Amino acid sequence: MGPINSIQLVSTVSFLMNFAIQGSLIYIPLLSAQMGASDFEVGIIGACYGSAYLLSSLYFGRQSDRLGRLGFIRSGLLLCALTFAAQLLAGHIFTLGLVRAGVGLALGITTAALVAYAFEAGANMGRFSSYGSLGWIAGALLAAYLSNIAYLFAVSSLCCAIAFFISLRFPGETTGKRNSSKAQLPSLKNVFKEGWPVYLAVFLRHLGAAAVWIILPLYFISLGLEQFWVGILWGINFAVQFIVMRHLERFNPNSIFTFGQVLSIGVFLAYVLANQLWQLVMIQIMLGVTWSCLYVGALLLVLKTGEDKGTASGIFQATLNLCNAAGPFLGGMIAHGWGYNGVMIFAAALGMAGLATAIPRVQKQQAA
Repeated sequence: MGPINSIQLVSTVSFLMNFAIQGSLIYIPLLSAQMGASDFEVGIIGACYGSAYLLSSLYFGRQSDRLGRLGFIRSGLLLCALTFAAQLLAGHIFTLGLVRAGVGLALGITTAALVAYAFEAGANMGRFSSYGSLGWIAGALLAAYLSNIAYLFAVSSLCCAIAFFISLRFPGETTGKRNSSKAQLPSLKNVFKEGWPVYLAVFLRHLGAAAVWIILPLYFISLGLEQFWVGILWGINFAVQFIVMRHLERFNPNSIFTFGQVLSIGVFLAYVLANQLWQLVMIQIMLGVTWSCLYVGALLLVLKTGEDKGTASGIFQATLNLCNAAGPFLGGMIAHGWGYNGVMIFAAALGMAGLATAIPRVQKQQAA
């Protein structure tokens, strides 16, 4: 099988996996509330998912550097199909928390290995990442169309099952990298040390962003928008990501990463000033460009730092999941004390700190 076909298969798997993630994720808080969970317990269930995803990405990303990618991609996808289906059986808050932790574990097994495999297969990482955004769009649309939560969970499981069977058609390992079980495990410390400015800059910016996302729909409603327009604005972000990500790899990753950091600060400050629908539309367009540049630029930078690409990808995914776990708690606390605008200013300040971390790396790389 030629490289183009293999890359198409990998991208399709990414689309299906993100379709499943988004399709299930949207209604987990609603299902939790229906089971009698308090707001705090809803947060705990979310933390179970995010924490398991974080730890799993770190561990299995490293293991994929030693043992190869395909086994982890396939076993993770198969486990995803089972755990997404297991959500249908969750009838209690505690059970739902366990199942969501299982989903996070399964996703962590496959995600880091899949990203590393795609990179080593020669995929355009911007286009590959755009299929994830397309999956989010499709999952959100499905969630809007299907009001039955059980149907959503079933479709999510089916998507992962299809992705598993597609992965069986992947060609063999794309590199001769450490396919012996006796090979030494890559050093997590050394891989982190190599790319720490990027990881830290991503962490700071995304922590602020995760704090914003938890209150952003409420902020839109407070400005007088109907729920329909809240959904449209959310979709604009994903749609712009799908378009922009496909064209970024031609540019210097340091430059697009730094541009994303700068634009991100402007986006969060613009939320404070916006009070009309057309202004919010423009901000959401800029948001899509921002995340595209940040995500693709950072991904290329960490994957090009050394040969331990599974470990680097695992750290990158873990960084995002750490923010997704901590950010909503911060957003809720800040909004309670200082209002929605306080959350936006907090996110902009973290973006500035992230920019200060990223600039020295850009200057060093350009000098070299």
